[in-house]
Amino acid sequence: MIRVLILEVLHYLMSVTTNPSSDVFDKVSKMIVGRTKEIQLMIRAVKKGLPIIIEGPVGTGKTEMANALSQSLELPFVRVDGDDSLTSIKLKGWYDPPLVLEKGFSRETFIPGPLTQAMEEGGIFFYNEVNRAPSETINAVLTALDERLITIPQLGEIVAKENFLTIFTYNPQDTVATNPLPKAFYDRCIWIHVSHQSLDEMIEITKLRTNYEDNLLTEISCAIVQATLNHPELEISSTVRGAIQLVELFKEGEKIKEEELLERAIAVHSRKIRCKTTTKKTEIQIIEEIISKMLANYEDERIIRKKE
Repeated sequence: MIRVLILEVLHYLMSVTTNPSSDVFDKVSKMIVGRTKEIQLMIRAVKKGLPIIIEGPVGTGKTEMANALSQSLELPFVRVDGDDSLTSIKLKGWYDPPLVLEKGFSRETFIPGPLTQAMEEGGIFFYNEVNRAPSETINAVLTALDERLITIPQLGEIVAKENFLTIFTYNPQDTVATNPLPKAFYDRCIWIHVSHQSLDEMIEITKLRTNYEDNLLTEISCAIVQATLNHPELEISSTVRGAIQLVELFKEGEKIKEEELLERAIAVHSRKIRCKTTTKKTEIQIIEEIISKMLANYEDERIIRKKE
């Protein structure tokens, strides 16, 4: 009796101290800056096998979150990008015509699409920009979400392995060549919203991605992006990706000449941002104003001002 009690206590202690979800969280957190609540929610959904849709503007790390989760879980990562040519057949798979003529319809002559591949491998099916997909393609995915199986003509049912997971991304700001997602789609998914991160988190991300130790350049580059986020004349802001690109256009330790900073910032940001229709300014003029105001706040010998 005493031995049984001891074994039960040991089992309980092991269950408390060994937490797979905690281990996954730690691994994801090493790859993703911030996003603590979002990561926790994503892991809870994955643990229950619930489909996830990550919604947010471009450059907010939606793909990075999904990829980090895949690496942490050590699962295959099968990615597709939504567009109007991605039919349900391309998603599920198709038969190779020459092989069919030779051997008929069989598993040997069938070429799995990305959805079928993820189901058979027990991996993560990652659908980027799902709102760009045709309605018929979304309907094909819904069957896999509901029943964890799809039916292939002449072949039968493909049943997903236990670890099969689905993650979708959606940018609500993008309205060109997109389709509204049906309510049935949202009904099946756990919705996780991500927005642009704080200046401090942007700086940390930029340092992580560039490996630059130049704090001044990194801070200025991220502050430019931050200024676009709250600019009253911009409809669409820039992203932390732009901050990373601007830093990489400089050599580490290089002096920051105002003319060169402006030139490179225009190359990086002018097509990432978009002015509101109510403003008479151009994107380039907005960038010029941001940099001029920002540099006025810095007193550093490495910044070389533009001669008037």
